[in-house]
Amino acid sequence: MSKYYSIRTKLIAFMLIATTLPLLASISMTFIQTKTALREQAVAENKRLIYQASTNLNNYVDNVARASLAVYSDPNFLRNLAKIPGDYRAVAEVYTTLQTIRSAVPDVFQLYLHSFAANQSTLIMSPFPKREERKQAYSDSLHGKTGGESPDIWVESAHMSHTYGFKAASADDPARTVITLHRVIKDVPSTERLGVLAIDLNMDTIAAICSRLYDPEKEQIYVVDGQNQIIYQGHSEISGTDQLRQEATAKLNIARTGAGTGTRPTAAGDFEQEHSMYVYQQMGSTFADWTIVKQIPNETLYARANTLTWNNAMIAIAALLLVIVATLFISIRITGPLKQLMRYMNQIQAGRLHVDIRLTSRDEIGVLARHFRDMMDTVNNLILREYRLEIANKTNQLKALQAQIHPHFLYNTLQSIGTLALQHQGQRVYVLLSSLSKMLRYSMRDQTCVTLREEAEHARLYLELQQERFGDRLEVQLDFADDTLRTEMPRMTLQPLIENYFKHGADVQPGKGYIRISSRKTSDHWVEIQLENNGPPIPEDKLSEIQGWLSMVHTSSGFPTHDPVESESIGLRNVMRRLQLNSPPDHMAILEIRNLETSGVIIKLKIYAGE
Repeated sequence: MSKYYSIRTKLIAFMLIATTLPLLASISMTFIQTKTALREQAVAENKRLIYQASTNLNNYVDNVARASLAVYSDPNFLRNLAKIPGDYRAVAEVYTTLQTIRSAVPDVFQLYLHSFAANQSTLIMSPFPKREERKQAYSDSLHGKTGGESPDIWVESAHMSHTYGFKAASADDPARTVITLHRVIKDVPSTERLGVLAIDLNMDTIAAICSRLYDPEKEQIYVVDGQNQIIYQGHSEISGTDQLRQEATAKLNIARTGAGTGTRPTAAGDFEQEHSMYVYQQMGSTFADWTIVKQIPNETLYARANTLTWNNAMIAIAALLLVIVATLFISIRITGPLKQLMRYMNQIQAGRLHVDIRLTSRDEIGVLARHFRDMMDTVNNLILREYRLEIANKTNQLKALQAQIHPHFLYNTLQSIGTLALQHQGQRVYVLLSSLSKMLRYSMRDQTCVTLREEAEHARLYLELQQERFGDRLEVQLDFADDTLRTEMPRMTLQPLIENYFKHGADVQPGKGYIRISSRKTSDHWVEIQLENNGPPIPEDKLSEIQGWLSMVHTSSGFPTHDPVESESIGLRNVMRRLQLNSPPDHMAILEIRNLETSGVIIKLKIYAGE
């Protein structure tokens, strides 16, 4: 009985299914619910934190903007812008106002002022200020704006600092990442532009605000502008061209678009992208369109859920092991007596009818064993002694009959005839009888497979007898390569192939006939045996049928159910079947037969010889 149908296997399978499915369902539901709860909690907490950070950044930018209003709160500043080149007092007052702005904002790196009225630029940085006459501001793209649609104040996104065209104070002074507040100074209430003010700010305050929002080892924080250029991303060095990934950018643009319109529209929310959750909050500043984006990888977000699931999985595995052990214990108590009873039955089936069946359990299996023992006692009593003696007598008679026809009787008889031939000086008769005796012994061997050496010797004996029959009319050539003689093949393979010549061609062949048998080993571990004769060719229709049948055998794993070849080819078909049955599955033997161009038939047999 297959182990897959045993009671033990079915009991274990049932218990495992009954235990595993509820456990897996429970673990899956717990994992999903925990993930959902953790996600909602993380989103709520991060939204609150990011909203507070956006408020702080708004206040920070507003403070810088208010500090820049000192150019209007000083009543002499606008008038002094036109006096800067020649009035040193005006220059000092302008410098004082710029220093006031610088001291009001702790993160100011440098200030740049250009007066359109006086065509003079001023740069305030450590340790000394610099002034220079210029016809235009440093950058036309930023400071050369005209028209009523241009804003009076805006923030330039993160970029590397520069000296606004002035010579650097030190060649070793490295550039740093800054953001710049630009303010156009106008002669209010008119719209005439008197100058432009640029305040370069370090990233320290932005970094301090953002550092409280994330864990640098597990999460990432971004501050991006309206074009999704990164202003800050966990460190202060930004190239000025870095952007969020394309997928996150697309989601963020959709969220901003759906935020609506108003004086200060803001977008806030979350989305999932690239195995991470993004929580974002848009600032409400009118001149700094920034958005804070926090990226939380799924492995960080769901770390607690994974830990809980792993713990539940360990408990489930322990429970399954306990179920398996308990099931094995119970099944052994049930199937053990059944297997013992099956062993008793096998012994009875083998003929041991008086087996002592000993099963002492008191359950249903024990009752079944006792009833089976009683039944066998009844059967044994019904088998009469005379009947068993009759069976034994018939068996002995059958053995006696078999002994009478044992092949040794034929071998001994041929030996006796050969001895008599020697006594009458018939050496040739003795040689032929010895060859025939060896052939009979070979044909009656119990072996299925023999070596090519043995098969070649049998073929030689057969051809020796045929040469005695045909005399000088038959020429035989045997050329077996030494490295092929150990190849194994089915017994009685060559003789049926040789017989075809004597059956269909030897008697009708005019002149002298010949048979040539050779073997060689090819480079791909195959042995090729070739049988060639000069007998009459096979008719084309019959040859086509034979070749078609062989092709069907070579291209299929079995044999055709109906053989279209005539009954004369039964020997050929028998050889092919035995070759296929004794060949490795991936290296089936191949038999080819064809007519020679002049006259005669050639048969090629290919057998796999192994590595």
